[in-house]
Amino acid sequence: MKNLIIATAVLICLPLGCASISEHGKMEAYGRTMDSYGTALRLSDFNAVCQYIDPMVMGRSDCMKRYENMKIVSYDLLGVTVAKDRREVTQAVEVEYYFLDRYVVKKIGFEQSWRYREDMKDWLLQTSPPHFEPR
Repeated sequence: MKNLIIATAVLICLPLGCASISEHGKMEAYGRTMDSYGTALRLSDFNAVCQYIDPMVMGRSDCMKRYENMKIVSYDLLGVTVAKDRREVTQAVEVEYYFLDRYVVKKIGFEQSWRYREDMKDWLLQTSPPHFEPR
């Protein structure tokens, strides 16, 4: 009887533990995504950067045009808000950049919204890149 009670308790708690592990896995994936996205942006590897944008938000060619003729100087995370279900993250970021034909460094702040896609088991950016001012 005692073994049956222990086995029942384990079976009841197992889904709760799996949910916790699943949530932890999502946030680990978020950390890896932010590391690789931030690195790609800092290196001005816009081909890689545009892979993180949900195709429903912006197509790849439109994304590449947004970064045309520019170089990123810095990408800084100013704040992060995580939704209770841990499937959405909003970030306040600041980017310093210049256009290759102007060499005047500009700074822009904006928000990025990331969503975890269960079907892909990955995070995708739900906001398009900002309009960078050439002046």
